Amino acid sequence: MVEEIKLWPKKLKEGLDIAHNFHFANSTKLPKKINKIVFCGMGGSGIAGRILKSFFDKKSKIPTFAINSSVLPNFVDSETLAIVISYSGNTWETVGVLNSLVNKFVPTIVLANGGKVAEIAENKNLPFILLPQSKTPRSALGNFLGILLGLFDLMGLLDGGKQAVVAFEKIAQIYTPKFDNKSCFEDFLNYVGSDDFLQIWGLEGDCESAAYRAQTQFNENSKVQAIALSFPELTHNLVVGFSKFEKKPKILMFSTEFLPGNLEIALISTVELLKDKGISLYKPQILGDTWEEQLFYIILWADFASYYLALHRNVDAYPVKIIEELKNKYKVNGIK
Repeated sequence: MVEEIKLWPKKLKEGLDIAHNFHFANSTKLPKKINKIVFCGMGGSGIAGRILKSFFDKKSKIPTFAINSSVLPNFVDSETLAIVISYSGNTWETVGVLNSLVNKFVPTIVLANGGKVAEIAENKNLPFILLPQSKTPRSALGNFLGILLGLFDLMGLLDGGKQAVVAFEKIAQIYTPKFDNKSCFEDFLNYVGSDDFLQIWGLEGDCESAAYRAQTQFNENSKVQAIALSFPELTHNLVVGFSKFEKKPKILMFSTEFLPGNLEIALISTVELLKDKGISLYKPQILGDTWEEQLFYIILWADFASYYLALHRNVDAYPVKIIEELKNKYKVNGIK
């Protein structure tokens, strides 16, 4: 798995090249009038949509939505641009959503490595991007981000999309060699210890999407029950559970330096309160000169940390056996 993680720079550049070639060949097919964007995908394929949404929320007036479900919201219409992402092309939820999009005549771009969604795209003459081969869907995120950030920039929907990919490449090139060393993560591994439950806090409007990516990497690579939570929403409910506890929670906190004043004060206050209750958080130092660079630093740090936690726990980072078991249950019970 670590070899896949080290391919981040290559996959980002590869994705950007694919976006350029796709836009050149399909510019006449792409919609010109849209008032919202939906990203449809599940698991490792759906995370790209969450990250792209964070970019649009900061840098665009176009509302965006991440749909991680088999159900298409009613607000999706002919002035919506839908981005359908399924690495395998056979994810049942995404296949169902794509069929709904086709039935509603929603402008749609499909990204897949093959499978049923590729067949639907071909049959319905939808713009289609063939994804490069990756060992797992979660290790294809570099391609997803390079393609989508580059494409939205070329379509004039997201200023600075291509520059963001370049910023991501810069961080990957600088820190991948450093992170390719378990000693960089010893403090974190010692903090987690033998616990198999990890809370991951990400700040809403800042790095919540990166925190969710971290959750899924710790789930799938490290085989732990990690769950991403949104700050400051959690301060209105979750913190009550810290009033009394038998076992101290393990909390991994992410934030960039680009926070509005009140949010930073709220974060400091919460950390102080937890310290008073005897609870410590682990907050890695986040490096980078811009919000984009720091966001990607978090993603890259968590990818490596999840791999080293797998080694720490003596588990194989690659297989996700229980997900395959669940897919077999789906088939037995009638989901195609």
